[in-house]
Amino acid sequence: MNMKQAIMVLGLGVSSGAFAADPGFYVGGGGGQAKYSGGLVGQMEDAFARRPTLELRSAELADDSDGAWKLFAGYRFGNGFGLEASFVDLGSAASRYHAQVVSILQPSPDFLLDGRYDAEAYGLSAFYEWEFSPALSASVRAGVFKASLDYFQHNSTIYEYPDFAYGNDDTVPGFGLGLNWRVTPSIDLRLDYDRYQGIGKRFGFEAEDTNGRFDIGVTSLNLAYRFGR
Repeated sequence: MNMKQAIMVLGLGVSSGAFAADPGFYVGGGGGQAKYSGGLVGQMEDAFARRPTLELRSAELADDSDGAWKLFAGYRFGNGFGLEASFVDLGSAASRYHAQVVSILQPSPDFLLDGRYDAEAYGLSAFYEWEFSPALSASVRAGVFKASLDYFQHNSTIYEYPDFAYGNDDTVPGFGLGLNWRVTPSIDLRLDYDRYQGIGKRFGFEAEDTNGRFDIGVTSLNLAYRFGR
Protein backbone atom coordinates (compact mmCIF):
# COMPACT_ATOMS: atom_id res chain seq x y z
CA MET A 1 0.00 0.00 0.00
CA ASN A 2 1.46 3.36 -1.01
CA MET A 3 1.10 6.67 0.87
CA LYS A 4 -1.82 7.89 -1.27
CA GLN A 5 -3.79 4.68 -0.68
CA ALA A 6 -3.10 4.84 3.07
CA ILE A 7 -4.45 8.38 3.28
CA MET A 8 -7.58 7.36 1.35
CA VAL A 9 -8.19 4.42 3.67
CA LEU A 10 -7.74 6.63 6.75
CA GLY A 11 -10.13 9.20 5.32
CA LEU A 12 -12.77 6.56 4.61
CA GLY A 13 -12.37 5.16 8.12
CA VAL A 14 -12.87 8.55 9.71
CA SER A 15 -15.83 9.42 7.49
CA SER A 16 -17.67 6.21 8.28
CA GLY A 17 -19.15 7.59 11.48
CA ALA A 18 -17.15 10.60 12.60
CA PHE A 19 -17.83 14.19 11.65
CA ALA A 20 -15.50 17.09 12.47
CA ALA A 21 -18.20 19.17 14.17
CA ASP A 22 -19.91 16.35 16.12
CA PRO A 23 -21.24 17.62 19.49
CA GLY A 24 -19.49 16.79 22.74
CA PHE A 25 -16.71 17.65 25.18
CA TYR A 26 -13.01 17.66 24.35
CA VAL A 27 -9.67 18.49 25.99
CA GLY A 28 -6.26 19.13 24.52
CA GLY A 29 -2.99 20.95 24.49
CA GLY A 30 0.15 21.64 22.54
CA GLY A 31 3.00 24.01 21.91
CA GLY A 32 4.49 26.44 19.45
CA GLN A 33 5.96 29.93 19.28
CA ALA A 34 4.89 33.31 20.66
CA LYS A 35 5.74 36.56 18.86
CA TYR A 36 5.73 39.90 20.72
CA SER A 37 4.83 43.14 18.91
CA GLY A 38 3.28 46.51 19.72
CA GLY A 39 5.94 49.15 19.07
CA LEU A 40 7.95 49.08 22.32
CA VAL A 41 10.62 51.45 20.96
CA GLY A 42 7.95 54.04 20.10
CA GLN A 43 6.52 53.69 23.61
CA MET A 44 9.98 54.38 25.06
CA GLU A 45 10.52 57.42 22.83
CA ASP A 46 7.16 58.89 23.90
CA ALA A 47 7.94 58.37 27.59
CA PHE A 48 11.44 59.89 27.41
CA ALA A 49 10.12 62.87 25.44
CA ARG A 50 8.08 63.76 28.54
CA ARG A 51 11.17 63.51 30.78
CA PRO A 52 13.48 66.46 30.01
CA THR A 53 16.05 65.23 32.55
CA LEU A 54 16.61 61.99 30.64
CA GLU A 55 17.74 61.33 27.09
CA LEU A 56 17.14 58.02 25.29
CA ARG A 57 20.30 57.10 23.37
CA SER A 58 19.14 53.78 21.90
CA ALA A 59 16.41 51.19 22.41
CA GLU A 60 15.43 47.82 21.01
CA LEU A 61 13.25 44.80 21.60
CA ALA A 62 16.26 42.51 21.75
CA ASP A 63 14.30 39.24 21.67
CA ASP A 64 10.69 39.25 20.46
CA SER A 65 9.84 35.52 20.32
CA ASP A 66 9.90 32.46 22.54
CA GLY A 67 8.39 29.01 22.93
CA ALA A 68 4.77 28.89 24.09
CA TRP A 69 2.29 26.20 25.14
CA LYS A 70 -1.40 25.96 25.95
CA LEU A 71 -4.05 23.73 27.48
CA PHE A 72 -7.74 23.87 26.56
CA ALA A 73 -11.12 22.25 27.15
CA GLY A 74 -14.31 22.87 25.25
CA TYR A 75 -17.73 21.77 24.09
CA ARG A 76 -19.19 21.60 20.58
CA PHE A 77 -22.95 22.13 20.44
CA GLY A 78 -23.28 20.38 17.07
CA ASN A 79 -24.56 23.37 15.08
CA GLY A 80 -21.11 24.82 14.38
CA PHE A 81 -20.92 26.79 17.62
CA GLY A 82 -18.98 25.98 20.76
CA LEU A 83 -17.19 27.28 23.85
CA GLU A 84 -13.56 26.79 24.80
CA ALA A 85 -11.64 27.60 27.99
CA SER A 86 -7.87 27.84 27.67
CA PHE A 87 -4.64 28.65 29.48
CA VAL A 88 -1.60 29.78 27.50
CA ASP A 89 1.98 30.38 28.60
CA LEU A 90 3.17 33.17 26.30
CA GLY A 91 6.88 32.78 26.93
CA SER A 92 9.28 35.70 27.31
CA ALA A 93 10.65 38.72 25.48
CA ALA A 94 13.67 40.92 26.20
CA SER A 95 14.39 44.63 25.81
CA ARG A 96 17.50 46.78 26.09
CA TYR A 97 17.84 50.54 26.22
CA HIS A 98 20.64 53.03 26.79
CA ALA A 99 19.79 56.36 28.41
CA GLN A 100 21.65 59.37 29.76
CA VAL A 101 20.96 61.87 32.51
CA VAL A 102 20.82 65.39 31.11
CA SER A 103 23.08 67.70 33.15
CA ILE A 104 24.85 71.01 32.46
CA LEU A 105 26.78 71.09 35.73
CA GLN A 106 28.75 67.83 35.52
CA PRO A 107 29.48 64.97 33.13
CA SER A 108 26.25 63.17 32.39
CA PRO A 109 26.09 59.62 33.76
CA ASP A 110 24.47 57.02 31.55
CA PHE A 111 22.99 53.59 32.11
CA LEU A 112 22.22 50.48 30.10
CA LEU A 113 19.10 48.57 31.19
CA ASP A 114 18.10 45.03 30.24
CA GLY A 115 14.46 44.06 30.66
CA ARG A 116 12.63 40.73 30.52
CA TYR A 117 8.89 40.20 30.09
CA ASP A 118 7.06 36.99 31.03
CA ALA A 119 3.40 36.66 30.03
CA GLU A 120 0.52 34.21 30.40
CA ALA A 121 -3.25 34.32 29.93
CA TYR A 122 -6.38 32.30 30.62
CA GLY A 123 -9.96 32.85 29.53
CA LEU A 124 -13.06 31.75 27.64
CA SER A 125 -13.77 31.93 23.91
CA ALA A 126 -16.77 31.31 21.71
CA PHE A 127 -16.08 29.70 18.34
CA TYR A 128 -17.72 28.79 15.08
CA GLU A 129 -16.52 25.80 13.08
CA TRP A 130 -16.91 25.18 9.34
CA GLU A 131 -16.83 21.57 8.18
CA PHE A 132 -15.13 21.04 4.81
CA SER A 133 -15.29 17.24 4.95
CA PRO A 134 -16.08 14.60 7.59
CA ALA A 135 -12.48 14.85 8.83
CA LEU A 136 -11.46 18.46 8.10
CA SER A 137 -12.78 21.71 9.55
CA ALA A 138 -11.72 25.30 10.28
CA SER A 139 -12.77 27.59 13.10
CA VAL A 140 -12.67 31.19 14.27
CA ARG A 141 -12.55 32.15 17.96
CA ALA A 142 -13.07 35.30 19.98
CA GLY A 143 -12.99 35.68 23.74
CA VAL A 144 -11.92 37.50 26.88
CA PHE A 145 -8.76 36.67 28.79
CA LYS A 146 -7.14 37.51 32.10
CA ALA A 147 -3.53 38.24 31.13
CA SER A 148 -0.52 38.87 33.33
CA LEU A 149 2.79 40.44 32.36
CA ASP A 150 5.76 40.35 34.75
CA TYR A 151 8.70 42.69 34.14
CA PHE A 152 12.26 42.27 35.46
CA GLN A 153 14.90 44.97 34.95
CA HIS A 154 18.67 44.77 35.40
CA ASN A 155 21.14 47.66 35.29
CA SER A 156 24.24 46.67 33.29
CA THR A 157 26.30 49.77 34.19
CA ILE A 158 27.87 51.14 37.35
CA TYR A 159 25.46 54.07 37.53
CA GLU A 160 23.04 53.68 40.44
CA TYR A 161 19.78 52.73 38.81
CA PRO A 162 18.37 49.86 40.87
CA ASP A 163 17.16 46.52 39.59
CA PHE A 164 13.45 45.98 40.14
CA ALA A 165 10.49 43.83 39.16
CA TYR A 166 6.74 44.30 39.01
CA GLY A 167 3.71 42.86 37.29
CA ASN A 168 0.40 43.80 35.77
CA ASP A 169 -2.91 41.93 35.35
CA ASP A 170 -5.43 43.01 32.73
CA THR A 171 -8.54 41.75 30.99
CA VAL A 172 -7.79 41.68 27.27
CA PRO A 173 -9.48 40.45 24.07
CA GLY A 174 -8.21 37.37 22.28
CA PHE A 175 -8.86 36.09 18.76
CA GLY A 176 -7.96 32.88 17.00
CA LEU A 177 -8.07 30.76 13.87
CA GLY A 178 -7.84 26.99 13.75
CA LEU A 179 -7.52 24.18 11.22
CA ASN A 180 -8.67 20.83 12.61
CA TRP A 181 -8.00 17.33 11.21
CA ARG A 182 -9.93 14.48 12.80
CA VAL A 183 -7.28 11.73 12.73
CA THR A 184 -9.49 9.15 14.48
CA PRO A 185 -13.00 9.40 15.98
CA SER A 186 -11.39 10.38 19.31
CA ILE A 187 -8.22 12.28 18.30
CA ASP A 188 -7.90 15.64 16.53
CA LEU A 189 -4.76 17.33 15.24
CA ARG A 190 -5.18 21.11 15.35
CA LEU A 191 -3.10 23.97 13.95
CA ASP A 192 -3.97 27.24 15.73
CA TYR A 193 -3.08 30.90 15.53
CA ASP A 194 -4.12 33.03 18.53
CA ARG A 195 -3.59 36.72 19.19
CA TYR A 196 -3.91 38.56 22.51
CA GLN A 197 -4.23 42.33 22.35
CA GLY A 198 -2.90 44.99 24.74
CA ILE A 199 -1.12 42.98 27.45
CA GLY A 200 0.68 45.18 29.99
CA LYS A 201 0.92 48.97 30.18
CA ARG A 202 2.74 51.44 27.99
CA PHE A 203 6.36 52.13 28.88
CA GLY A 204 6.62 54.70 31.66
CA PHE A 205 8.43 55.69 34.84
CA GLU A 206 5.72 55.20 37.47
CA ALA A 207 5.79 52.33 39.95
CA GLU A 208 2.66 50.71 38.49
CA ASP A 209 3.99 50.64 34.90
CA THR A 210 5.13 47.35 33.39
CA ASN A 211 7.48 49.16 30.98
CA GLY A 212 5.81 47.77 27.91
CA ARG A 213 2.47 47.04 26.29
CA PHE A 214 2.36 44.16 23.82
CA ASP A 215 0.21 42.35 21.31
CA ILE A 216 1.24 38.68 21.36
CA GLY A 217 0.56 36.18 18.60
CA VAL A 218 0.95 32.43 19.11
CA THR A 219 1.21 29.72 16.45
CA SER A 220 0.78 26.24 17.91
CA LEU A 221 0.24 22.59 16.97
CA ASN A 222 -2.14 20.75 19.30
CA LEU A 223 -3.73 17.39 19.98
CA ALA A 224 -7.30 17.11 21.28
CA TYR A 225 -9.22 14.17 22.70
CA ARG A 226 -13.00 13.85 22.21
CA PHE A 227 -14.93 12.13 24.97
CA GLY A 228 -17.45 9.42 24.22
CA ARG A 229 -16.02 8.39 20.86
